[in-house]
Amino acid sequence: MPRMLLFLVPLLLSQPSFPQADPLAHNEASLKELFEQLYLAGSDTEKKQLNDSILQVMTRLMASPGSFGYPFDSLSRIGNVISPDNAFRIFTWNIPLSGFVHEYHGIIQVNAGKKPSCQVFLLQDQARRLEDLLHAGTTAENWPGMLYYEVLRSKAGRDVIYTLIGYHFNDRFSDKKIIDVMYFDENQEPVFGRPVFQTEDGIQHRVIFEYSGEVVMTVRYNPDMKMIVYDHLSPIEPELEGNLRFYAPDFSYDGYRWKSGMWIHQSDIDVRNR
Repeated sequence: MPRMLLFLVPLLLSQPSFPQADPLAHNEASLKELFEQLYLAGSDTEKKQLNDSILQVMTRLMASPGSFGYPFDSLSRIGNVISPDNAFRIFTWNIPLSGFVHEYHGIIQVNAGKKPSCQVFLLQDQARRLEDLLHAGTTAENWPGMLYYEVLRSKAGRDVIYTLIGYHFNDRFSDKKIIDVMYFDENQEPVFGRPVFQTEDGIQHRVIFEYSGEVVMTVRYNPDMKMIVYDHLSPIEPELEGNLRFYAPDFSYDGYRWKSGMWIHQSDIDVRNR
């Protein structure tokens, strides 16, 4: 299981020669500059070096309890989602490398509450090394990397389950949308994946949609319908059945509804006037 990173450090990463009215804003500006350099860098080596600096800054900064309520809204190029119960926040970002490969990174920041510091977990992307993502529970150390854009909270008996919806740049031909779940185990460490998805293909730990990189697929929770609604995917030509790089939305919709501790698949959802 991943080792929890717990830091008790000052917020300022350097000592300026003049007083800082807002140290969080000061460090946010430093992070923004590092991310801008990362996405402008030419070589993979330079990008990874800049990312190491980003991780160093963020792990120190996110340990402070005062940072949990800070929006960091100038970091617009990375994912930043907060759980509905305000228990944690996840930052995720990707590094575009040569050969159309994307490397993912993330940090979970657990709300400190009355504690002196936040718990911080580093997420280590192992998606390409995991053999069966559909039926695997993973930890922060072998995280199936993606960019999260939505988080939901549900109950399964006494357990609190967080459903995470994310985006994954797959390769030069296709992209992925992923519905995953996360919970905290008895040691209060994050675990990803759980057999709570009742799909057309059986029970799965997560749901993965792969489709053409030239189209847009929508996967969102619809609060009016109380379900996750997504574009149904079909091959653009019948003879391309099974070749997912040629799949696209076909203007019909399917969904998942939470019931009795499971996400239950439902086909052909009517989304008109919703």
